[in-house]
Amino acid sequence: MVKWHSKAVFKQLYIERGESFMPKIAKGNRLENVAFEYIKNKITTGEYPTGYRVVEAKLSQELNMSRTPIRRAIINLCHSGFLVHQYNRGAFVQNTEVTITEFFSRMKLVELLMYESTEKLILREDYIVVDDIIEIAEKVIQYEKNKEYELMRDTFEDFIVAFIGKLNNDYFNRIIQELWNEINDNATKEVRLIIVSASDRIAEELANIIEILKSWNYGELKKCFQHIMNAMILIAF
Repeated sequence: MVKWHSKAVFKQLYIERGESFMPKIAKGNRLENVAFEYIKNKITTGEYPTGYRVVEAKLSQELNMSRTPIRRAIINLCHSGFLVHQYNRGAFVQNTEVTITEFFSRMKLVELLMYESTEKLILREDYIVVDDIIEIAEKVIQYEKNKEYELMRDTFEDFIVAFIGKLNNDYFNRIIQELWNEINDNATKEVRLIIVSASDRIAEELANIIEILKSWNYGELKKCFQHIMNAMILIAF
């Protein structure tokens, strides 16, 4: 007869042998997401300082998983700005402070994803509901009118997340959410003021976007996004 041992027994055996114990990850979780959050936490808590080299093999042992999902997590962290890949050297923790230059580098990605979402709206206009986007845009305009700038900025971020969400791409959704989290956590004072300082122009363009969405004339959306980006650039520089 096979004798089964509890997880606690196995954990004790690992401890007695001087080995680290990490329980198997539940099948329902995507392993790369677990690795992503694990590495990100090490960075944000300072355990992995700026310049620290992230080693796949070491993480594979710590997380008790293969190197493939860890590699994907590292790639995602590079896209999110937490790591930087150096050719023939590996991935390193980079300075996470978001300066004005870093902010607009990330906004370029936002702009590209907004364009991609616009193209999808144009191709599948009969199948994609935009009422939620309109509702959020109306809230942004109202907050700007009431000079509730913190709420305005947060809701503008929600608008962008919802708009890009129309791509129905989990990877893009996570990237854009991580991007905003990074900006909110690590932006300099100058960066935090950009959206607020350009709030009147943002509200004006969102009013135009609402009319475009209601009329299904989606081809005009890109111009509105360009105007918003230009308004923020003029404020910053």
